[in-house]
Amino acid sequence: MSTVTFDIVEHADYLEFVTSGDPSESQWIELLQRIVEELQRSGKARVFVDASGLTTLPDSMVRYRMGIRTGESLSVRARVAVLHPTTIDDNFWETVATNRGALARSGENRAELIAWLLQGDGCA
Repeated sequence: MSTVTFDIVEHADYLEFVTSGDPSESQWIELLQRIVEELQRSGKARVFVDASGLTTLPDSMVRYRMGIRTGESLSVRARVAVLHPTTIDDNFWETVATNRGALARSGENRAELIAWLLQGDGCA
């Protein structure tokens, strides 16, 4: 099992969380809690998660539950974009989170995700 870390970079318009390793479900939950705390602390309403270093795709039930948790925790209060590795062509988390009311996007192109993240107000 690899060591998992979540580093935070505070940009002018958004917070960036960089993942290292392959997080377990409980570690993904910890990250989501940390995101909520950091959004409250910073007053920002945009989050970029760089998960491009993942080597293992979390199973579909973990992605499903995290999508639900994202919708419940963030709803329309924040925009969240997740960069995943090009080998993981799956937006299941995005679909579930969006269906639960989150402003969420995932993909493999950092520039496109950042552009989406920064467009308009879009947050309550």
